[in-house]
Amino acid sequence: MNTINHGLFDNLNKEFLNSEENNISLLFEKIKYIQGENVIGKSPKIQTKNFFYEEELVKFSLNEEGLDSLSTLKEVAQLFQGVIRPHSPFALFNMLPSPLLDTIAASTMTQLYNVNSLMDNFGGKSLIFEQKVARSLGRLIGWPQSVGISCNGGKLTLLYAIRMALSRMFPDSNTKGIPTNCVILTNEPSHYCVEHVCMLLGLGSESCIRVAADENWQMCERALTETIKEQVARGKKIAAVICCGGTTINFAHDDTEKIYHIVMQVLDKLNQNYKPHFHLDSVIGWLVFSFKRDSRIHDMDPIIKGKIQQIIHRQKGLLFFDSCGVDFHKTGLCPYSTSFFIASSKDMFNLLNDGSYVYEEEDFLYGNFRAYRYTVENSRPASGIASAYVALRRLGIDGMQRYFVALHRMSLDIAKELEKKVAFKVLNKDSLGWEIIFSIRFEKLKRKEQFSTLNIEQNFITFCWNKCENGDNFPFISFVPGYKASPFSDSQMAFLIYPMNLNGRECIEEIIDHLEKAVHDFEKSVLEGTLILNVIEKEKTIK
Repeated sequence: MNTINHGLFDNLNKEFLNSEENNISLLFEKIKYIQGENVIGKSPKIQTKNFFYEEELVKFSLNEEGLDSLSTLKEVAQLFQGVIRPHSPFALFNMLPSPLLDTIAASTMTQLYNVNSLMDNFGGKSLIFEQKVARSLGRLIGWPQSVGISCNGGKLTLLYAIRMALSRMFPDSNTKGIPTNCVILTNEPSHYCVEHVCMLLGLGSESCIRVAADENWQMCERALTETIKEQVARGKKIAAVICCGGTTINFAHDDTEKIYHIVMQVLDKLNQNYKPHFHLDSVIGWLVFSFKRDSRIHDMDPIIKGKIQQIIHRQKGLLFFDSCGVDFHKTGLCPYSTSFFIASSKDMFNLLNDGSYVYEEEDFLYGNFRAYRYTVENSRPASGIASAYVALRRLGIDGMQRYFVALHRMSLDIAKELEKKVAFKVLNKDSLGWEIIFSIRFEKLKRKEQFSTLNIEQNFITFCWNKCENGDNFPFISFVPGYKASPFSDSQMAFLIYPMNLNGRECIEEIIDHLEKAVHDFEKSVLEGTLILNVIEKEKTIK
């Protein structure tokens, strides 16, 4: 830190008056200073210690006089303590990629210029770039007139989808409120936030009806048929059907064509003359859109090729669908938060406003376009728009395909190394995703009757996490309580590796060796009495 030019940080007034060029120089210096306050190495987490929120809040108060830049940035550097470092090959906790520097550069410039994408007079060309992203992905699906909305997270993509569904089915709901006679159908393993979205929209969480899954984690045909009949008999309308388009665990993906035809045929037999809104929650599985025409990778592993072909088959019915969701911050090498809600047609603009305005052709002339009429936010950042556009242009269709294949290739390599060790067993070999779910035998401890299986496994993950919290170069993995390989399997405690950093391929053996040694050290400490197993409350199953 001795090389920092402290004079750059001293005068706040000068920063107000600086040219853009000097602002960029200052920005780089400030970022370098914040980063320099944290230890950087292979560690998947920046070191942190436990704390109590209320104690920290009691100690904190605003200062009368403003702090100088150096002191302020030294404080804010603490914000990064405990965050996951996606650049580390040991960061295996969840779907967190290391963003492309070009996407960060683009999003940073939108913040430097303080771009607000509520309307084109304020946001420049950010709104046409937003629609270029949506249209290009829609064309991959087969939606030539697709439009979309850049938003903060997959949860908002679901909110837009359900709101569109309600507007189409109940046009008066835009002005008079939501009726109580509608439900939302979704697959049992769908994301846990669907109920919360229904609550936020005023439908109530109980209006979300989860349909039982079959052995392949798709909506069961019989269960779907019976659910529709039951809801219609109760006087309910099916406002929307939310299909899985790849989940975090087991990569549940519905057969979109089959689901569409079942729903429409059952409704027709019941004399229900309407079409629900069909949405694919493809925030993870959207990368497979790039394979729909053909694959440019001819030397693909047959296992990976088979998975991709199966996903493509399950996405065939998207031509009948109304919308989908995309998370670029999951599988698009973009920073948080870069999500897109994509609708198949321009009626989205009218369905998502209160009905007092109808979009005409002249509204699509620069200077007339008003995004705030249909978006949740008025003040809306352009960072996600810039990031997504850059990612698509940098990768191209070929790059998207190669990235998806590379993730699967690394997953297969890790699973192969895990299976070489006696202590580990891979549990999800049939998943269409690239997550690795595995069990650990803990043979030395499980031979002892005094140790509960659940306590052993939950204490082990805490043992591992403590290493990461201390800033050690140790794999930061997750765990899955109540894991089931299929809906009909017995549940069990399992562990999760999510490989996202492609540089991690060089460290696979090191990662597995670290985990194997941790099992040995953990069992040894428990048997010697230097580590006491705590009773830990069971976590809820994640989806």
